[in-house]
Amino acid sequence: MLKRLTILTLCFLMITGVFTGCGNQPAGTPQDEPKEQEVPKELAAVQQVVAGLGRDPGEIYGYGAHPPLTRVLEPLIFQDLELGLIPGLAVQWNASGDGLTWTIQLREGVQFHDGTPFNSDAVIHNLWRISEMSPGRFGPVEKIEALDELKIEVTHSEPFAPFLYSLGWAGSAMISPDAVNEDGTIEEPIGTGPFSRESWTPGEEMVLARNDSYWGGTPKLERVTLKYIPDPTTRMMALEAGEIDMIIDTGGVLPEQVPTLNLHPEIEVLSIPGAVPHYMTLNTREWPFNDQQVRKAVMYAVDPESIIQYALEGYGKVMTTVTPHSEKNWMHGDALYKYNDPDKARELLEQAGWMDSGSGILQKNGQELRVKFLLSSALVGRWPYGTIAEIVQAQLRDVGIGVEIEVVEAGLWRETLKKGEANMSIRPWAGISPQSRLHEWLHSKGENSAAMGIFFNNQQIDQLIETLLMTTDENAAKELAYQIQEIASIEVPIIPIYDEVLINAVRSNIKGYKLHPWFTMNWEEIYVESVQ
Repeated sequence: MLKRLTILTLCFLMITGVFTGCGNQPAGTPQDEPKEQEVPKELAAVQQVVAGLGRDPGEIYGYGAHPPLTRVLEPLIFQDLELGLIPGLAVQWNASGDGLTWTIQLREGVQFHDGTPFNSDAVIHNLWRISEMSPGRFGPVEKIEALDELKIEVTHSEPFAPFLYSLGWAGSAMISPDAVNEDGTIEEPIGTGPFSRESWTPGEEMVLARNDSYWGGTPKLERVTLKYIPDPTTRMMALEAGEIDMIIDTGGVLPEQVPTLNLHPEIEVLSIPGAVPHYMTLNTREWPFNDQQVRKAVMYAVDPESIIQYALEGYGKVMTTVTPHSEKNWMHGDALYKYNDPDKARELLEQAGWMDSGSGILQKNGQELRVKFLLSSALVGRWPYGTIAEIVQAQLRDVGIGVEIEVVEAGLWRETLKKGEANMSIRPWAGISPQSRLHEWLHSKGENSAAMGIFFNNQQIDQLIETLLMTTDENAAKELAYQIQEIASIEVPIIPIYDEVLINAVRSNIKGYKLHPWFTMNWEEIYVESVQ
């Protein structure tokens, strides 16, 4: 059925905005009701699993339950294994000819875990709540109206091309209106998913209980325990010892751990190309990266191929533009970012006035070219950022740039970057849509530009991005995206390093797990096989 959904989705979903369907079919045509899954012959007596991961699943998005990882909460639109948009809590959608009004048909017979009906009123409550929490998330919304019990209409003041992707974003998950306080904070994550949150001990674990009334069919698992294990070696050892049954999430298994896990007869390592690119960021507001030539010199000095070979054990793919391979239809056809050319890097630095005084570190006006590479301890526990930083450090040292690597607690990392008190950093970012990716990283008011201390300000890019967000014609939108990518590769406010290969691992008696590029767990399909 998934294959049929994917083919249908590709036919009528243009990433920039969906206005017409295949033939006379409206966009988002309702699908058949979920079929009961075939029950395996040899189920274990106890259908419970314990999964380890490198972050606390209760701390993301402010819900108290990370939607993709826990499946407690669900958005209106899902993404399939090819990242195509498919019906979720919404089964049909289409837009008016001018692109301003969206009509959305909701799934029938769904209720929240607390028994509250999932209907138009609940969806409208959620959309306004999310809009207040993240202004502009759904575009310039003028009004949201209920046409009947299970149909809503969203009207924009101007077209907003990424609207469907915003509805499918994890942060747009639906939550019972009764679980939201007057100030908009979440009291408890009460959703519609195959599991509900039974308990949560922050910094330790979350326990999920089966939702016997799930609209997609009763899950086989009765209970899921998600253990927060920040240290990657401890996670691996817990899996080897049988203390946990799975290691999940992006950054769950480090590439260097794969050979060890492959030797274990009762463990299976799983991997797929993910939807998580990793970017190195530069503070364009402060010395020395307020100079474009110095930023370009860093780009030429860095060699992502060596990073993938030595830090990632081959589990990665070099990015040649700010748009990742998971958004391949939006990627510029040329390799825009130029890497591994130390001579070119030295030439640019010399043109910028940096000279070698004999110490190996370049100097200008009596000041050495030394920068701080700031890492988050939380991210170092999920990706080999320490090794990556050391490789970058050596490559920049080779062209005369001294790099000091500093690892700090996650909160201090965020605070330091926002204040502009670091020169460089690195982080992953899955993104919401191709358009929002460019906005968040490259627009002068982009969230990541501020949060990561990039502070990039280019009026031409700002105007192109603002036009892109309103452009619903696919060809015109892609042309705008290509222009933005070209300028980014010239200005170099960020350096795209690699696209992640998602690596997880499971005990051999865990069946039915399908890795998703967006690390969405299919808990409703997973089961424990009886050990003979």
